[in-house]
Amino acid sequence: MMHFHTSAAVACLFTCAVMGQGVELSVEQYQQLKLAGALPAEFHVNHPTLPPPMVQHAATGGALREGGGCDCWIEPDSTYSLAMLPNDDFSSPEITLPFQFNLYGDLYSTCFVNNNGNVSFLLPHPTYSAFSFPVPSFRMVAAFWGDVDTRNGGGTVRYKLTGNALYVNWTDVGYFSEQTDKRNTFQLIISDGTNTDVGIGQTVSFCYKQMEWTTGSASCVWDPASGYTCSNALGSYSCSPGDGLELGFCGTPATVGANRGNAVDFAQFGRFNMPGTAYDGPFGQPDEVGWLSYKNFVFTTATSSANIAPVASGSSLCDTVKICVDEPVHLDVDFLAPEAGQTTTASFAITPPLVAPVAAQNSGAGNPSSLQLQFTPTDADTGLHVITYSATDNGTPPLTTEVSVVLQVAVRPTVQPLITADTLVCDGQTTPLTASGGYAEYHWSNGATGQEIQAGPGTYFVEAGANGCGLVSDTLVVHGIPAPAPVITGGLVACGNEPAVLSITEPYANYFWSNGEATPSVSVDTGSYTVTVTNAAGCPGSADPVTVLGAPDPIAFFTAQPAGEVYAGTTVEYTDQSNGNGGVITSWSWDLGSLGSGSGGSIAPVFTVPGHYPVMLTVTSADGCSSTYTYVQVVIPTEIVVPNVFSPNGDGENDALVFEGGQYFPNTSLKVYNRWGQAVFASGNYKNTWSPGKELPEGTYFFILRLADGREFTGHVTLLR
Repeated sequence: MMHFHTSAAVACLFTCAVMGQGVELSVEQYQQLKLAGALPAEFHVNHPTLPPPMVQHAATGGALREGGGCDCWIEPDSTYSLAMLPNDDFSSPEITLPFQFNLYGDLYSTCFVNNNGNVSFLLPHPTYSAFSFPVPSFRMVAAFWGDVDTRNGGGTVRYKLTGNALYVNWTDVGYFSEQTDKRNTFQLIISDGTNTDVGIGQTVSFCYKQMEWTTGSASCVWDPASGYTCSNALGSYSCSPGDGLELGFCGTPATVGANRGNAVDFAQFGRFNMPGTAYDGPFGQPDEVGWLSYKNFVFTTATSSANIAPVASGSSLCDTVKICVDEPVHLDVDFLAPEAGQTTTASFAITPPLVAPVAAQNSGAGNPSSLQLQFTPTDADTGLHVITYSATDNGTPPLTTEVSVVLQVAVRPTVQPLITADTLVCDGQTTPLTASGGYAEYHWSNGATGQEIQAGPGTYFVEAGANGCGLVSDTLVVHGIPAPAPVITGGLVACGNEPAVLSITEPYANYFWSNGEATPSVSVDTGSYTVTVTNAAGCPGSADPVTVLGAPDPIAFFTAQPAGEVYAGTTVEYTDQSNGNGGVITSWSWDLGSLGSGSGGSIAPVFTVPGHYPVMLTVTSADGCSSTYTYVQVVIPTEIVVPNVFSPNGDGENDALVFEGGQYFPNTSLKVYNRWGQAVFASGNYKNTWSPGKELPEGTYFFILRLADGREFTGHVTLLR
């Protein structure tokens, strides 16, 4: 008896029930035992489960392939569920079937999908070393019973249920231990005999795409000199380097077939552990896995296996094979006897006969019995023909299987189709592509059919002609014109009672604002706005919406120290005293004209020249609203220059009586007297503007200039012309 010892501190992910004893093993412990060949042939795995799928009750089969099709593969889509997370040797939760599956007289309404390429009944089976059928205890249907490992990106196992079938797809699966250099893709369908994908009256379908490996590396050691040495509970195997083998081969062969579990009822189509395409029948030596690629087995398990009729296999067993005049055709079919010791003998007939000669190679009685047909149809063969393949085994009593395939022969057209279309289209839109007329069928490179299709940017061609016998057009490239991506800029706050102005950064042919305006810029109040534009090619594009909020303007103000008029040479400090009016002031901008600018809460310029200086402060709140306050700083001179002569002759030079500096003093009075004491001019607010006319003669005049502060300037001035 084998014993396993584990620590309670180990995080256990599954439990193995080994030889009657339940033992918890971590993933690492399980892998070590597997690599060492220390796991028994049968064990049980407890693992995390996934939620059950939705049953597609409305369907009676998968999608019927057009004309029957030669491709048995049904691509997993959104109706499929993941059977298991990436793993090695796990199984799905128990799946309830919406139908009864007949396995050689035993009826089952539940099953398990096992990672290792099979569906089992009553119990899940993590067993990775396959047995040859028949074998007791294993109740299973095995499309490819081998050591599948989906970790490390090693593919997926997905399934779906319909009202009468279970579909399971192993897609691009790798092998133990986490090897992905070779991959297998295969499909298993079980049904109650009413599913059209399997075939009416049939219960099992195996479908294969590319098959590249046969066995995992559990307990297999590769030595360049001696080759593989593989040993496990089933025995030992060895392969030499001369066999051309590499990782993924040798070891325990993978098994394909069905097994009732009573050591009597079964069907076996082969065991595989080598690369290549050689095959010597279900019960000969282990065969080469490439033989399975692109084959399809359809059979029934609803009858006793005491005597099973031959099973047909081939890549051309379609409802309808579409072929073209003047093109060579190769059709291959094999008939297998799933029972040990039996052989089959195959034959064929074509109705009505082909005019073209048919070269037929018949392997004669054997397991398998093979037929190979080669011919090149002529114009006279155009139309429908039926090939009936027939095979009879040597059982007791002998049983016969017939498979009928329709040949549909069509003539290839002689004129290449042409595509006309607008080759410029806006991204996200389509344009019509039209093929020239006169053809029975049109098949476009994007999967569409019909003489005219709608297509977006891309490269296209069309095959025109009946039955797949078409000519292909030249390619046509439809270029996409990028959609405009306008961006709305501008103030997103309507300040005070003023509207905000929104604009588009780039010019476009047309503008359609959400407020009905059709200009590049719009004035808006508070609210949400967007714009749709079209470029010169007519392609539309919309900007992300913006929201304009309302906010009050701040109130700008500042104080001066010293206040009021100052003498030239004085430094005046201006300090911000603005009010945010409910907002937060975030920026200050000072503008003093020729004296410069500044930012911050204060500024302190020096006034060296008398004059009037506007000092302007603009404050902006966090909302983007602004306000401006302007203060005129008066700078007065420290003294007044008294003139001694002026000449009011109209030549623009010294025409007025000017007291330099006096203009900076408000409310300055001036009185002028002649030599006889008579007043000739008086002003209460003199601005250096008096220029007497010719009525006042040349001579000397007396003046009194009195400032508002009480200072007084007197003297004589001479008037000359």
